[in-house]
Amino acid sequence: MTGPTSSPTGSSEKRATETDPARLRERYRVERDRRLRAAGRTYVSPTGPLAHHAADPHADPAFHRPPLRDEVDTLIVGGGFGGLLLAARLRERGARRIRIVDRAADFGGTWYWNRYPGAQCDVESYVYLPLLEETGRLPSEKYCGGEEILEHARAIGRRFDLYRDACFQTEVTELRWDEEERRWTVLTDRDDVVRARYVAVATGPFRELRLPRSRACPRSGVGRSTPPGGTTPTPAVGRPRR
Repeated sequence: MTGPTSSPTGSSEKRATETDPARLRERYRVERDRRLRAAGRTYVSPTGPLAHHAADPHADPAFHRPPLRDEVDTLIVGGGFGGLLLAARLRERGARRIRIVDRAADFGGTWYWNRYPGAQCDVESYVYLPLLEETGRLPSEKYCGGEEILEHARAIGRRFDLYRDACFQTEVTELRWDEEERRWTVLTDRDDVVRARYVAVATGPFRELRLPRSRACPRSGVGRSTPPGGTTPTPAVGRPRR
């Protein structure tokens, strides 16, 4: 008896696809297109009449500062744990000229935005929270809540003196590399112009607000939520970012 044999031609074509970047990208594109449903998108973007949903409910709407003209060694885009960890390690190695830019009004990243009731990490706190020994903090429970995680992010900012280098309520609009000067020029929506030797983008995968598409309002994406244990519908408070 003989078992099934694979076609030499098919095997060679498969190997060629796996080693040819262009053919591999095309294969991924085809597989992606099979799964896209134009009429069944789960989330909608906060644009047009929904733009007000993207407003930061925790920030001072009257916040204003003069534009910066600065030169630093490292500029970090994002004030979540990725950006905080990088900035803290740079501080430990003596780096003083750092800038952290974030559209939020404080450190915390996704934990700054997502403050809905019951939010907590789904990974053990002792593993998930960085720089516990350096900050002298200990999680209160195995899977600590969002408020505690946000406070830990703030503690990192205080411990490593990062608040003085932070540009909150600010969004990077352009990164421009100067080959002759070997420097980045970073522009923001507050007319800042910062030159940096290095730029680190630590925005993470959850930086954009996505609104759920409602059955009642499929085009607007506006919905209502019921708080845990409650029966009275209230406007959605959480800001899920996808």
